[in-house]
Amino acid sequence: MSAMQRRESPDRPPFRRAFGGSERGYRGGRDGGFRRPFGGDRPSGPAIDYKALVEYVARSVADNPGEVEVIAIDRGRGTIAIKVKMADEDMGRLIGKSGRNIEALRTLVRVASLRERKRVFVDLATGR
Repeated sequence: MSAMQRRESPDRPPFRRAFGGSERGYRGGRDGGFRRPFGGDRPSGPAIDYKALVEYVARSVADNPGEVEVIAIDRGRGTIAIKVKMADEDMGRLIGKSGRNIEALRTLVRVASLRERKRVFVDLATGR
């Protein structure tokens, strides 16, 4: 490709230098660009109740919301396991077609847990 095809001109500096470089917050290379620093203070805001989040979604999907039972187990070292028990006929609705609903719920909980740097697992308990 020629310089004209790339829309570069020889008298114009590259993009990074033209738009501020490190003066405007750009840190290229191994430092990670615009990432927030790891460690230090945790993000501000209230803690997230993962059990209540999963329970809300499970009760919303179920035909028999009274039979939904959610148990949260703290496994230590920042890991929480959440077990969902519900009626067998409602289990299929929570799982969804090809497991889409349960995977969406797991993704929602995983994204919510990233703020607190915790690992949260959602499992379905079989049998009542």
